[in-house]
Amino acid sequence: MAIEEVIFLGAGASAVEGAPIQSRLFRDYFEGTLRTDPISVILGQFFKDFFGIDTSSGLHDTAFPTFEEILGILELALNRYESFKDYPLIPQDPKVQNTREAVIFLIARVLKEKLRNEGAIHKDLISRLVIEGKLKETAFVSLNYDILLDNALTEVHDVIDLDYGVEFTNFAKKDDWHKPRRNRATKLFKLHGSLNWLYCPTCISLTITPKDKSVSTIADTPMPCKTCGTNMIPIIIPPTFFKIMSNHFLQQIWREAEKVLLTAERIVFCGYSFPDADIHIKYLLKRVEVNRGNTPNVYIFNGHAGKDNAIKEQERKRYERFFANKRRVMYLDRSFQDFCHEGLP
Repeated sequence: MAIEEVIFLGAGASAVEGAPIQSRLFRDYFEGTLRTDPISVILGQFFKDFFGIDTSSGLHDTAFPTFEEILGILELALNRYESFKDYPLIPQDPKVQNTREAVIFLIARVLKEKLRNEGAIHKDLISRLVIEGKLKETAFVSLNYDILLDNALTEVHDVIDLDYGVEFTNFAKKDDWHKPRRNRATKLFKLHGSLNWLYCPTCISLTITPKDKSVSTIADTPMPCKTCGTNMIPIIIPPTFFKIMSNHFLQQIWREAEKVLLTAERIVFCGYSFPDADIHIKYLLKRVEVNRGNTPNVYIFNGHAGKDNAIKEQERKRYERFFANKRRVMYLDRSFQDFCHEGLP
């Protein structure tokens, strides 16, 4: 069955389930962790050296940099093979690399702690699509690292297979995560990686750990690749990182997402403000719009109680100025929860 609707899920879709907004991410971690935790020690020194922030006390009014800012700076240093004073790249003391890994493990731990509920709202969305008979003609694009949608899809409608657009090592193992069957597959493209994916840089392979946010645990207990023994690493990247397409698997996922978007009749954005910095997402969408020769119907559900009208107007203008056919862009003053329960107007 052809895909008619593609649903984009941004950070706002996870926030309604309890995920911290970006401005709270680092504060939540440092307020709830032990000072002797290795990640806390590494990042506590990093925030002091780079941003003049003392993470040991008085965090209520502290303005932390964003996740994208921090990881972007570290990624640029690694890509340019440049270091900072007291933050070398040398193998004997790879401080830049270690700090980058600590940031990734931090976000994994915070999301694991904050998202202990069952993802009720995501399950409402899948239940509605099943009842309406629309799940098979729907694909999902998630810009989030969590597995709320993954679990909702498999738990609410357990006869489906999740198709992430890539091959996993699990496919070759008996009684493990199997290759999605064409007549039962639902497409879920996670453009920025996932907390339940582990990458082997030696075998160039990807392993999925279903329902388990494995990235949050490998900082303490490394997980070796079952083929070569190399410790596997996360695939978690910020949306603003300019080398986003460098990983083979992420490149494949973006291409598969593009194929689906080329033929979809509708694109629904949920909890996504369409920020100017997300140029990779905009590049993908513009390729789709120009190459298909028309603008699909675009619906935006990004409202919530108490949201400032000026912010709503700025978001509406960002969407409208981007797409060629303005009449097909519908910025609705409704929330992700409204869409999950009621669908399109």
